[in-house]
Amino acid sequence: MRILVHGASLGEREFRMRRAAAALALRGHQVFWGPGGAPSEAGGEVREIAPGIPLSRFEADLVLGGARDPLRTAYAGWRTRAHVLLLTLDAGGVARWNAIDHWAWNSLFAAGLVEETEADAMRRAGGSLGLERLALWSAEAPAAEPDATHADTEILERACERALARHRGRSPRGAVFLDRDGTLVVERGYLADPDDLELLPGVPEALRDLAAAGFALIVISNQSGVGRGLFPLARVHQAMARLRTLLRARGIELDAIYFCPHRPDAGCDCRKPGAALLERASDDLGIALSRSFMVGDKLIDARAGHNAGSRGVLVRTGYGRDEERANPGPGMAPPERVFDDLRDASRWMLAEAEAAGLA
Repeated sequence: MRILVHGASLGEREFRMRRAAAALALRGHQVFWGPGGAPSEAGGEVREIAPGIPLSRFEADLVLGGARDPLRTAYAGWRTRAHVLLLTLDAGGVARWNAIDHWAWNSLFAAGLVEETEADAMRRAGGSLGLERLALWSAEAPAAEPDATHADTEILERACERALARHRGRSPRGAVFLDRDGTLVVERGYLADPDDLELLPGVPEALRDLAAAGFALIVISNQSGVGRGLFPLARVHQAMARLRTLLRARGIELDAIYFCPHRPDAGCDCRKPGAALLERASDDLGIALSRSFMVGDKLIDARAGHNAGSRGVLVRTGYGRDEERANPGPGMAPPERVFDDLRDASRWMLAEAEAAGLA
């Protein structure tokens, strides 16, 4: 995502938004800060817009800000051709809005985040904003500095993704759910160093064609190295940020990334072959699972797709050749198709979508 933070509308007390917005850069999103100086703790990942530089030089998907100046925040969004306005809100600030402020809120697809302590007051005061567009910050103490692993960062990232998906306003679309290691990037075992990420041949071309056909591109990854104690959660976010950067350099923007950090024996429902992450993405982004594909280099990837009501595809990169020879297990459906790599798989998925009148 390309995100403009309207720093001038964020007061010192609005530290959740300030720190979570800066932390989105640590997750690989493009974050521009201005007008209003970036906080000192934002770090070098955030690009500060110097005074006097016109906002029209930048292009954003969303503009983020605070409740005290919705008009100027929306104006910054207009200048950068943003589609979504996302504000951190409080009942007192909204109560002071005038008709122009409410008009500014409605001038873009707007959404808001609210402190848990403000929830009841916002239910009473925020009806005109559309309560379905409001969500809560986490119950955790705010981060002391931008932190990619903090719950507020997760909440803000998902709020941005949901708002962009709902802005499109179209009927649910199909997605290609993608395993990471061995499918998008070279298999390295328990990959922990972002510098070890290497895109597999043909991956950028495949993703570019799928996105052009209207598919959402969503990474679904098991990262049990966290649960096994091999590396911290922050390393997963660093590696995923690197993946976003590598793909963006090739003209590709991922719609979302979801991963399970648990051990295989943890009993969670988010680890593939469980379908929980695909179902969560469907709810967040308006995905039609029946029109979607799950692609990976392991049988559990294809099985996760089947369990979600999507079509499961195996690729022979990574562990795929060995997995192709393995027995899926009693009562387990085999992958619908097997291909040498994602490029070949993408051609088949595009043909299938075209035959169904969906591309």
